[in-house]
Amino acid sequence: ARPQLQALSLGTEIVVATPGRLSDFIERGVITMKHVNYLVLDEADRMLDMGFEPQVRHIVEQCGMKTSAEGRQSMMFSATFPPSMRRLAADFTHRYVWLSIGRVGSATTNVTQTVEPVKNVAEKFKALESALHRVDGQTIVFVRNSAAVAPPLWLSLP
Repeated sequence: ARPQLQALSLGTEIVVATPGRLSDFIERGVITMKHVNYLVLDEADRMLDMGFEPQVRHIVEQCGMKTSAEGRQSMMFSATFPPSMRRLAADFTHRYVWLSIGRVGSATTNVTQTVEPVKNVAEKFKALESALHRVDGQTIVFVRNSAAVAPPLWLSLP
């Protein structure tokens, strides 16, 4: 948590956190929720499956965050949209809108998915940089565990 605390002390516009770590920082008084304008729950179905609903509800409903009626915009992303998630979405939003893209469980035809296996951690950045230079347009890179990869990598490509 020390590097994260140091980064937060410099100020930030965007915070990406697990419910547990965010709760910890709120309880310590390191971070406040009163200025949150956008709430994004990615892989929301997985968070619910893993039992994080009480923590997420506590953060959103009891830690000083604006409500959706007060202007907070909430977005939830999920490969599935089970009933438990629909209830959460209805509770966290003022006017709940569900948008479906493609078929559940499959990628849209507009997305190209590429997997590039590497032998060791040291090769990951070289493989990523090489792949990014070969791609035209926008790219999203998903990693399983950023701590296992290394600190964030910022690339400026032409």
